[in-house]
Amino acid sequence: MQVTVKLHAILRRYRPAGIRDEGLPVEVPENGTPRDVAAALGIPLELIHAVFVNETQATLDTPLRPGDLVRLFPPVVGGGES
Repeated sequence: MQVTVKLHAILRRYRPAGIRDEGLPVEVPENGTPRDVAAALGIPLELIHAVFVNETQATLDTPLRPGDLVRLFPPVVGGGES
């Protein structure tokens, strides 16, 4: 089944070559999860800090349905001056 994926910050480097569109179509197995999305794109799980499915916070094991929008975020780094 196909879902649409948006990668944020450093995770964008895992887009296939030549793909710049923010809505990346990804094939995952029926009853797939965001974990399957990460595997399909070669993203190490330790780089994923937050997952949203259809704008709702989710986990790597949230079941997906055809056409879902999956957003993957890395850990946030940075901060103010000390």
